[in-house]
Amino acid sequence: MILLMLSTAYADEGKFTLLGENEPAPFEGVLFDPTATSKILSEYSTVDMNCDIEVEYQLDIQGTEFKLQLDTAAIRYQSLAAEHKLMVEQKDLEIVKLQETIKKQSPLNKWWWYAGGIASGVVITYGAYRAFDGKR
Repeated sequence: MILLMLSTAYADEGKFTLLGENEPAPFEGVLFDPTATSKILSEYSTVDMNCDIEVEYQLDIQGTEFKLQLDTAAIRYQSLAAEHKLMVEQKDLEIVKLQETIKKQSPLNKWWWYAGGIASGVVITYGAYRAFDGKR
């Protein structure tokens, strides 16, 4: 590997020339020496590989960021679902306790309320009778 790097460090830049029509080549074009040709071909390969590496790197970055966002959303969903479940369980327990409290109070007190309603109705009726009957 080091030998390859050293050999390119001492290589010349390469030469090229322009050919016109009817010169030693049958067409107009550019003529490169072997050094210039190899440099052009190797630069193309290097740029192509660097592009592939950069594309792969950027795709890995985007994939990692997407996975992080997805994991964060999944954790948030699980947290909210657990919170919702806990709230529902608490409300269910509260409903059960309130129903038990109502059942404990209702059977004993309903007869007292019934008797109190009858007694107060009789007292009010008798009081009204005495108040309006005495004024005649």
